Amino acid sequence: MQLSKFSDYALRILIHLAASPDQLLSTRQIADLHDAKYNHLAKVTGWLVHEGYAVSTRGRGGGLRLARDPSQINLGTVLRGLEADKPLVECMSSDGGACRFSPACGLSNALNIAQEAFFTALEDYTIADLPTLSPGMSRLLSIMHSEVG
Repeated sequence: MQLSKFSDYALRILIHLAASPDQLLSTRQIADLHDAKYNHLAKVTGWLVHEGYAVSTRGRGGGLRLARDPSQINLGTVLRGLEADKPLVECMSSDGGACRFSPACGLSNALNIAQEAFFTALEDYTIADLPTLSPGMSRLLSIMHSEVG
């Protein structure tokens, strides 16, 4: 399974916000950190705010911060919200696609089970867990944030 860029950036933004609890980060700053397009990240941050993962403050000195403690932001829940409705293969789309096996295919059932296992495995982790999974992550985030701060 490959995550969409949208989901990838959503997770990156959540990680940045968790690493800077006392600092508001603008979408522009995060876009610059990742050499990403501002307009794309603005859509991602809009989704994060709409879903209640982040809070946005407008105006000069504004920016984003997490809406809740990082330990309360579950990776499986976030990704399920972003990816669950995206078919892994054409036959899993609502119209069945152009595949002739669609009416009686076992592949789509197996892929549904695998996708659910993916989300379920990620439910064991929160945004707060991520720095502990890689010892260098906290240091890297600190360096990156000092570049924009």
